[in-house]
Amino acid sequence: MKIAIVGDIHGSFNNLRRLLPRIKKTKALFVTGDIANTISYPLIVKSILEGQTISREKYTDLVYGKYKEKFTEFQIKSAMKFLKLVSKLELPVFFTHGNSDAKEVREVFISQSKDNANLHYLENSIVKYDDMLIVGYGYCSPAVYRKALQTPGEKKEDEIVKDLENLESQLTNFKLKSNYTKIGLFHEPPYNTKTDYIPHSKIHGGSQSILNHINRVKYNFIFTGHVHESQGYENKNGTIMINPGALVNAQWSIADLEKGNVHLNKLFSPLSMKRLIYNSRTRFK
Repeated sequence: MKIAIVGDIHGSFNNLRRLLPRIKKTKALFVTGDIANTISYPLIVKSILEGQTISREKYTDLVYGKYKEKFTEFQIKSAMKFLKLVSKLELPVFFTHGNSDAKEVREVFISQSKDNANLHYLENSIVKYDDMLIVGYGYCSPAVYRKALQTPGEKKEDEIVKDLENLESQLTNFKLKSNYTKIGLFHEPPYNTKTDYIPHSKIHGGSQSILNHINRVKYNFIFTGHVHESQGYENKNGTIMINPGALVNAQWSIADLEKGNVHLNKLFSPLSMKRLIYNSRTRFK
């Protein structure tokens, strides 16, 4: 069974739209979070005109602070556009949020998923579908490369540990046959793997708590994202961990759940202003 995996879309719906015909050839789509657009050019211009110094951290402060109302409206429209696009697939779509997706975006995902049998939003929850058991968790631990708890999808480490323990407790209620495939859908990658390495900082940016959880549950597959620079996969203790790459950078992946094969792909895409900004993350810290 081949499935498509995308992550870190950040409103790159031209890339997603061009990918739809290839996704339709698979059996399901998994989305690892950071779905809504995060680059608002009008807000960037507005901040410059007001004499604000623009940097990655300053911009984040502004859109989740002073410009929050406008930015939230912007993200909600973006979330609706995503849902409209993936609804055309007529395939099951399993998705979680990311640290950049506002609370109001998560609320849109919850409400809209109720009305579409193919949409499965996993904020902090579990779904059983055919021969798959999917655990989804979109929250991230406090960032180490910028101000902690700056984005709406971050939680304190002790809260994350408690959430993951609750998910493990819920898992005991599922009676599974031996042929079931257990899948973990996380925005933040497990620590010290091929899915979380940040080359320009020479550090691993993933979560030890999520890695501990994975080791306890013993998933067959982990799909993750968050670290744009770390498209990759590895088989660690019997769990195949995949970071499909950031769709904002035209990266995506395919996995065969039966054979365990993984294909890391790059979509040919002209360089856009948004992609240029995200490719410049090493300079905009």
